[in-house]
Amino acid sequence: MPVGAMMAKDSFMVTAGGKTGPGPLFVMEKMWKGFNEESGNWKYTMVMPDGSVFGTTGGKRSANVQFCADCHSAVDDQDHLYFLPEEYRTTSN
Repeated sequence: MPVGAMMAKDSFMVTAGGKTGPGPLFVMEKMWKGFNEESGNWKYTMVMPDGSVFGTTGGKRSANVQFCADCHSAVDDQDHLYFLPEEYRTTSN
């Protein structure tokens, strides 16, 4: 992806009682070469439903989003991009 490309993935949460609500927004932004080679030069940001930033690569609370880079490193041959594995998808049964 070119520098400046952005992707966003919304999510939802389910309570123990089965009620749903908004979950975090996950954002990926392709940065310049040398930004963070470990993450393929992607910046990961997680925004909570209340608008607060949980963490961002190379910024505040960077450790909170390290799991993003760790998971995406499994597909470094695809520029760290993949579709959510089937076992984590929901169905509409």
